[in-house]
Amino acid sequence: MPANAQATSERDTPVEKDWIAAAREMLIEGGIAAVQINPLAVRLGVTRGGFYWRFKNRQDLLDQLLLDWESSNARNFINRLAEPGTLAERMQRLIDLWIEERQFDPRLEAAIRQWALIDTAVHARVRSVDLGRIEAITDMFLIDGYEPNDAKARARITYFHQIGYYTLTLGESPEERRAMLPHYTRVLFGKD
Repeated sequence: MPANAQATSERDTPVEKDWIAAAREMLIEGGIAAVQINPLAVRLGVTRGGFYWRFKNRQDLLDQLLLDWESSNARNFINRLAEPGTLAERMQRLIDLWIEERQFDPRLEAAIRQWALIDTAVHARVRSVDLGRIEAITDMFLIDGYEPNDAKARARITYFHQIGYYTLTLGESPEERRAMLPHYTRVLFGKD
């Protein structure tokens, strides 16, 4: 095979991130049981052997899929709250993250949570992420001067509200969600 043909062939072969992206979509579409090697290879238009160039086995892929969630949804959430600013500015960044759904995919969040219901190791990792998120929101309230128990309660209400919102799949438009912001702000922060 000429060197150019081999280079083109290698360049056209899905890389690890392509496999993970396809696995993520399969997880979202059909749950963890749908993430299987053969259908994944078919989706990517390659042979099953191409999978084993990238991953040891299916569990290796699933581990990478969970890391993908942690490095996207989980990390973006924490990063938004870590940026400096007032309580209102930091909360606005978090709300924008949830409403815009560009750096936080609620479909992926729901799929990971469904997976966690049947896999204790995944459940433990999701729980750890949840606790880290709640702690970050709590810290935001503490920095603004709220009493520790009030800060924790407001953080939990904020977080549980949003996770519940995604679980219920209400399907409101961004405009409808933004129209409720002043009311949520008053209720969650105790101020207008």
